[in-house]
Amino acid sequence: MKLLAIDLDDTLLRDDNTVSDYTKEVLKKAQDKGIEVLIATGRMYQTAYPVAHRLGLGDVPMVLYSGGVIQRVESKELIWERAIPPEVAHKVLAIAKEHNIYIQSYIDDELLVHSETEFSRLYEEITGAKAMYVGDAIYEPQKGTNKLLVVEEPERMAEVIAILSKEVGDMVDLVRSKVNFLEIVAPHVSKGEALAFMGEQLGIGLTDMVSFGNSENDISMLQVTGHSVAVGNAEEHVKTIAKEVCDTNENDGVAKWIEANVL
Repeated sequence: MKLLAIDLDDTLLRDDNTVSDYTKEVLKKAQDKGIEVLIATGRMYQTAYPVAHRLGLGDVPMVLYSGGVIQRVESKELIWERAIPPEVAHKVLAIAKEHNIYIQSYIDDELLVHSETEFSRLYEEITGAKAMYVGDAIYEPQKGTNKLLVVEEPERMAEVIAILSKEVGDMVDLVRSKVNFLEIVAPHVSKGEALAFMGEQLGIGLTDMVSFGNSENDISMLQVTGHSVAVGNAEEHVKTIAKEVCDTNENDGVAKWIEANVL
């Protein structure tokens, strides 16, 4: 095992957005053994950095936006990026407006929202992000968009996915990161694709990697790495894809698995 790729929300992070000292110590010991530790998250740099910095991993690469960007933790060096073209983002945003779907946009590490709603407040509370309320300007992106995110009630999400799949399914990739979060990214953007790219850069094959996740947007990396581990609180179909299931995020499941199998 030469590289550990770890999702943040509901995987490494506890439900209150914290990481235990035990987990930090285990990750540091893995690094001391020469093992690469890489964060692979749907988050933007703005909200992933505080977590990665607290972990004390150093200037390691982070996979952000579920694979749309790879950026170093401390130096902010941009290693790789694939954004949704403005004309495609415009079409997706127009559909969201027409069907009254709450959607937010990520450009230049800024979270752009039309106006404050219960969904925007929920997202800020969960991630620590600070939204910029831009009104109708959100529907007219002037440059590439790293990610679009739909936040909806779980019972409406199937309807939203059906609408977007029909209208723009050949232009973007749709993947859930929570039951009420639908990520919209450029085609061929995924955590699995990002790990393949980083493996080439580091000289590490996918077979020598272990990935940890809990949700649909983790499936791509759970499928391609040599070993894969779902946390105990993962969605049931994600557990069936992973090669192994560890303890839950609340019980430091990732760190326990690493201590038992890597250290």
